[in-house]
Amino acid sequence: MAGPGLEMLGLEELAQVREVLESGYLARYGPDEGFPAKVRSFEEEVVRRAGVRHALAVNSGTSALYLALTGLGIGPGDEVIVPGFTFVASMSAVVYARARPVPAEIDRSYNLDPDDVEARIGPRTRAVIAVHMLGNPARLDKLKKLADHRGLALIEDAAQAFGATYQGRWVGGHGAAGIFSFNIYKTITCGDGGMLVTDDEALYRRCFAMHDQGHSPHRLGVEIGHRPLLGLNFRMVELQGAVLMAQIGKLDCILGHLRRNRDIVLEALAGVEGIEFAERPDPEGDLGTHLVVVFPTAGVARSVAAELGSITLAESGWHVYNHMEHLLGGRTATGRGCPFECPATDPRGPRYRKGMLPRTDDLLERSMSIGIGVVDPNLAPLGLGMRASADRAHRLAARIRGVLARYL
Repeated sequence: MAGPGLEMLGLEELAQVREVLESGYLARYGPDEGFPAKVRSFEEEVVRRAGVRHALAVNSGTSALYLALTGLGIGPGDEVIVPGFTFVASMSAVVYARARPVPAEIDRSYNLDPDDVEARIGPRTRAVIAVHMLGNPARLDKLKKLADHRGLALIEDAAQAFGATYQGRWVGGHGAAGIFSFNIYKTITCGDGGMLVTDDEALYRRCFAMHDQGHSPHRLGVEIGHRPLLGLNFRMVELQGAVLMAQIGKLDCILGHLRRNRDIVLEALAGVEGIEFAERPDPEGDLGTHLVVVFPTAGVARSVAAELGSITLAESGWHVYNHMEHLLGGRTATGRGCPFECPATDPRGPRYRKGMLPRTDDLLERSMSIGIGVVDPNLAPLGLGMRASADRAHRLAARIRGVLARYL
């Protein structure tokens, strides 16, 4: 098992893919008429649902992050504040934009701690990446107020939170730019793929050009002499767009099912003395894909997780800065140049090391996530699949309660 969308694949996706194959056009572009244009249709559907002005589908969430950073002009000499608990792409996108990531502490929402962010802002800081980790929205009101006050760009990494909301609006649409991911562990999926959303038309046009070899949005034919900048190729293809068009039609069903099962497990465990749960800055907007349990000590957390066949969040591989040995060692593809050997950057070099975020380390060592609709060996090996019944959710909660009783 992986994420909710993968378990929901069915005849609807086959029908959408068939339309593309019958059209004979597999790339983003086709004739002006009689062309399914699945990628463009998916972008328009996200614009409608998310309440943003622009959406740009690309080949991965990592690409979307890279486009957001470069589109905002972030590069050599700049620093970007990133949480120490996130997928490694939040760091690597900054590195390959040739800026330096500045890891920061998380709070009990498992997202950026706004107070620690403020303490880490320096003269080179250009942006803050707020990661909505485990489908739980970050404290966007405080982070946005801080970013606006200090003249910083707020980028939302909502790779794990497609469909989550904050104060009634989709996450991803509150800052300068937001990104989503559609790999197999995400809310909806096309195998891989990603998206950038923004209300800033100039940023959208720059990112579109970057993703499509320098072309302006929705090019027709050959545009010699009209391309605004040199770009690369991060385009999503029509087969991916077709699958996503079917998947997004199932989003409301997915969200309702996730939240019902989460609430069953949460209510069953809520009365257990000695444990707490992750704080939810917007309980109504939480995606519902993870229920994080916080234990009194790291020892209890490890024992409970081991007996349940799970792991603590401190053991969650490439989601914890401590396990990003390539970042800690400053290792890039070229092995030289910006951001780690760069005359435009702080000459003292980056000071990355294990243990540099003690509050994050302590919290993750005492935490275990129960997957709800997501069974991910790197985050939540223990959990419920998307199609798990309410009865199965009750049985899982009873099993967990039984183990907790032996350690608390």
